[in-house]
Amino acid sequence: MADDTKKRETVESEDSNGNKVTVVVRPPTAKDKNGAQLQYLKSFRQALESGAILKQKLDDHLQEQGVWDEAKQKEYEKVLKTINEGERKLQKGGIKLEEAKALAFSMKEARLEFRALIAERSVMDANTAESQADNASFDYLASVCIIDSKNQPIFSSLEEYQDNGDEPYVAAAAGKLAEKLYKLDPNYDKGLPENEFLVKYKFADEELRLINKDGSFVDDEGRLVNEEGRFVDEEGNFVDAEGNPVTEEGKYNSEFSPFLDDDGKPIVETEEEPEVTGDISEDEGEVEKKAAPKKKKKVAEKVEAEVSEG
Repeated sequence: MADDTKKRETVESEDSNGNKVTVVVRPPTAKDKNGAQLQYLKSFRQALESGAILKQKLDDHLQEQGVWDEAKQKEYEKVLKTINEGERKLQKGGIKLEEAKALAFSMKEARLEFRALIAERSVMDANTAESQADNASFDYLASVCIIDSKNQPIFSSLEEYQDNGDEPYVAAAAGKLAEKLYKLDPNYDKGLPENEFLVKYKFADEELRLINKDGSFVDDEGRLVNEEGRFVDEEGNFVDAEGNPVTEEGKYNSEFSPFLDDDGKPIVETEEEPEVTGDISEDEGEVEKKAAPKKKKKVAEKVEAEVSEG
């Protein structure tokens, strides 16, 4: 067996209780791949038997269900055109820098619109027989390729892996395996033309957070924000989108003035003064003072006087 030590990836994460967990992701062997293929075939057959559709019939199914129609197709093509034309103009250059900046922002917005547009379609695609089988195949590989530092399996079976799929360290390890198997780029967003432009010309930092000429964080309209994305002023105090001061909780911190009546006079709120009566505490046997209406107090005094006279 070839030594795959250099191809292994160490993943440091934690479990659902916050405890640190370190696991290793190894590349799959030929035996692992054969097992994954068998799992694919088994899952594919079960998916068809349960009524899952094939990918080649997905478009017809989406139209029948009203998920995808001619209007959405035109919108889809329009968004793609915006992105493609933006990429071409940014690559060509020759326009004002501020115009290029606005173009980059429009491309970012178009990509968000594109993702939202195909979200429901993507969900339907994930339910096809092929996609279900692909997922089962990957789960099998993850169950055998995620090991501990002593080269021992973490999971005793595919079912145990699936039962622990929500654990942070399992998700992190599975993500690393997916990067290797499917050649996924963890820095995909950084490689998009609009983001490369924004970083190159100092409109964004290396983490793709928008910045101004002073290097301060801003939103897409140039308003100051902090690292959490909240609006702030030049001193770092919280403000709303219009620059009005607010508290950390987001409330306006201006002083309250009474509302006015129809004559323009302040409306002063008054509170009724409570009376005090005695009450026995069950726990300590002490008299506690509680608010009670004046009328009740007078009745109590009258009864007490009558008892004394009697």
